[in-house]
Amino acid sequence: MASRKHIANFILTHLLVLLLCLFVTTAIAAAPGDIQYERKANESADGAAELAAFPPSLFPHWIHRINYRCDACHDSLFEMKRGGTPVTMDLMDDGKVCGACHNGQIAFASSFQTCYRCHVKNEK
Repeated sequence: MASRKHIANFILTHLLVLLLCLFVTTAIAAAPGDIQYERKANESADGAAELAAFPPSLFPHWIHRINYRCDACHDSLFEMKRGGTPVTMDLMDDGKVCGACHNGQIAFASSFQTCYRCHVKNEK
């Protein structure tokens, strides 16, 4: 029978591996085929500071492609051309572009509580 020390080492090792996997997957911001939407500064005086402080959104195309066929989004929500369809929070709030699914019913809602799900700091 395994000793408590052996079991504790086994659990600790597996927890460390899990944490390492989580760190690696979050540190890698983009995968091939992902789309990063560059933000534009608003017209206000602090627009440039806001732009620098808040990262651009990253669309994980491969995750969506695993779960859905191309025609789930193209060409009804997005043109089949990178950057061909403007994406703004106002459009999402109106149920367009990402907001067609990210409404809290089909997929997580886009809100101030979920900013980090799309706005990912790209560490190089």
